[in-house]
Amino acid sequence: MDLERMIVASKNLVRTGWMQKGIPPAIGETVADHSFEAAVIAYYLARKLSEKGINVNPDHAAVLALFHDAGESILGDLPKWTTERVNKKDAEKEAFDEFGFGKELFVEFKEQKTIESKIAKISDRLSTYLQSVRYMKQGYEVKEIAESYLPEIENMISYYPISLIKDFIENVIRSKAFKE
Repeated sequence: MDLERMIVASKNLVRTGWMQKGIPPAIGETVADHSFEAAVIAYYLARKLSEKGINVNPDHAAVLALFHDAGESILGDLPKWTTERVNKKDAEKEAFDEFGFGKELFVEFKEQKTIESKIAKISDRLSTYLQSVRYMKQGYEVKEIAESYLPEIENMISYYPISLIKDFIENVIRSKAFKE
């Protein structure tokens, strides 16, 4: 699969969880929409940590978040039920072999050994949480998704150095501006 096919697939692949909750495909968030938002959040959070004296690369955190779901452009966005029963990680690694690039980014994201990968992961979760709140404001029944992500986010912000920006992240969760 070449670069163009990966990009086109990501821009057109509506995230499965939203459709399973009744979000029409025409207004559903795509994998590219989600990855872009997660990347911007990751960059911003990493900048906040850098301002607190943490040695972190905001550009790298953003790139990890940007690529974290790229394998879905081959696999599709597998529903949670499926990912709890199959080894999605290995299938996604294989998808990156098809691309010929980016596998090291995916592996770093999944291994969660670097501060940048941890920032990318919390950004992924924050993006999904914020999108669920946006959909709830539109009247869709996605509260279950929002509520399932909050404990994971709260757990992630309890660990150093992300805990240094805990107040900021909690403000994002409560802020109306991010949910418009």
